[in-house]
Amino acid sequence: MSIRRHNHHRHQPAETVTDPVCGTQISKYGATARRETAGALFHFCSARCASAFDGDPARYLHARG
Repeated sequence: MSIRRHNHHRHQPAETVTDPVCGTQISKYGATARRETAGALFHFCSARCASAFDGDPARYLHARG
């Protein structure tokens, strides 16, 4: 009979970003929508937030993430 070892390792925490419209912290990779504006990539928790951003991107440019 052989003994197998499982080397435990730590997973890196998911990268989170802030939705610039509502301020919700979301997973960078699980965002519902993304927009690239003014050289920055913005992530959104919902289509509603993405739509609000589309209507007035300048209002949210200070909240890069």
